[in-house]
Amino acid sequence: MAEDPRLTPADYLDRFFDELRLEVRSNPKLAARLVKALGGNVVFADEAKADVANPYALAASGSKSRFYSVFATMKPSQVKRVMRENNLATSVDMAGKNVSQLIDMMFERATSKVSERRSSVF
Repeated sequence: MAEDPRLTPADYLDRFFDELRLEVRSNPKLAARLVKALGGNVVFADEAKADVANPYALAASGSKSRFYSVFATMKPSQVKRVMRENNLATSVDMAGKNVSQLIDMMFERATSKVSERRSSVF
């Protein structure tokens, strides 16, 4: 952004927030982090859930129903991707399982890892 003597401080801020809005709309992970930092809870569209759903954070919240409500609407390929990306299962672990079984496995493993981390901190 080049300095322009005709722009007011409000104009510069408008430009900044316009760019931030564009980035938040195109980057669901950033959007989720910003909303969390602000203390909010946003429901993301189904196509973005697999990108932003964090099984560890959801398991740590202690709400099994919330965990299931987020992952139950995903396609099997999305659930598997979330599990692989979060090191909760291998392809062998997931073979032959339906979505419900995958979500059960993900919840158990995420909950276990969260409790391991908590116990190692204290």
